[in-house]
Amino acid sequence: MGKSRNIIQALSENLRIYLADPLVIIERYRVPANELEARQDIKKARIALYELDERVTVQVDAARANLSDQRYGIDLTYVRGYAKNDASRGELPLIDLRDRVLDWAQQVDAGALTGNAIFTFGYQGAGGITRGDRMVTMTMTFVSLRDLSITQSTIV
Repeated sequence: MGKSRNIIQALSENLRIYLADPLVIIERYRVPANELEARQDIKKARIALYELDERVTVQVDAARANLSDQRYGIDLTYVRGYAKNDASRGELPLIDLRDRVLDWAQQVDAGALTGNAIFTFGYQGAGGITRGDRMVTMTMTFVSLRDLSITQSTIV
């Protein structure tokens, strides 16, 4: 297993524990919003945490990567039920969920949680809300300072 997998698993499990809501599904991959509309297993909400792009910020010695800015996406999807439901059944609970994720990100100790594979985990912003037939979605973006000087993988 590699550091990337450990980071995603540690962050998503910590978020699941923080939210303590059995009706919120936590997954580790991105799915297009239109594909989520057909899913019947999402009773209230789905949160997906996954890697986005990475940019090396510090190189040492013979241009070896040392530190990077690793970005993460967190997709929030909230089930509103019917196409004619107003914001009180979709958009407003979705932004409540966003605020809970923000609170989690403010208190999470990314270094301790990941064995210093990443040192920080900070909020960068969010996209707008997309309304589907049954669900509303938005994507939040976070950035971490990642240590690339340590061994990234182990032999499986």
